[in-house]
Amino acid sequence: MTRRKFFATLFITTLIFIFIKIYQHNLLIKLSYQKQRSENKKNLLKRHKNKLLVKLSKLKNYGKIKKMAQEKFGMVALKPSQIITVSKNKIKKIKYD
Repeated sequence: MTRRKFFATLFITTLIFIFIKIYQHNLLIKLSYQKQRSENKKNLLKRHKNKLLVKLSKLKNYGKIKKMAQEKFGMVALKPSQIITVSKNKIKKIKYD
C-alpha cells in the first residue's frame, strides 16, 4: 500500500468516526430533551392528581354533605322516635327515650 492510499484511508476513517461521534451526540441531546418533556408531563400529571385528591377530600367532608343535603334537597335529620324497624314478622316502632 502506498503512502497516499494509507493517508486517504486514514482520513476517510477519521471522518467516519467523527460523523459517528456527532450522530451519537445528537442522539444524546434528543433523548435528554425527550426525558425533560416526560418529566414535565409527569409533574403536570402529579399536580392534577393532587388537585383531584383535594377535591375528593372536600367532597367527602361530612359537614359539607350534610349542609348540601339540607339546602339543596330539603332533608332533615331524623329523631330517634321517627325510626321504624321492619322484620319479616312484624313492624315495630322503637322508642328511644
